Amino acid sequence: MKVLLDTNVFLRWMNGSPLPRAVERLLMRPTTELTVSIVTGWEIVLKPKLDRSAMDVEAAIEEMGGVLLPIKFKHLNELSHLPVYEDHRDPFDRMLIAQAFAEDLSIITSDMRFTGYKGLRVLWD
Repeated sequence: MKVLLDTNVFLRWMNGSPLPRAVERLLMRPTTELTVSIVTGWEIVLKPKLDRSAMDVEAAIEEMGGVLLPIKFKHLNELSHLPVYEDHRDPFDRMLIAQAFAEDLSIITSDMRFTGYKGLRVLWD
């Protein structure tokens, strides 16, 4: 299974914070292809309170055996077709959603606003 980690899940993994047991099992399964978007790294380094560098993010992706997903034009195209919801305008989330659609990835997130996007496969518990 190919999955994209939302920033909140990636940060929890980096910090050793607990995740739902089903998510932990999925992340540890050898057949799970873990994908982390460059958008996640971008969001993390833009928030100084997180106290994480780009090198920290890169090292964590390597440590977890993840694959880095760059931003591609097909992601921008998908983003341009996403519905805009008043309660969910976060540009980082919206790009992650667009990438999940364009790459046919399930997304692991605790943010239940993601479930409002029809056809998006959201995994949490």
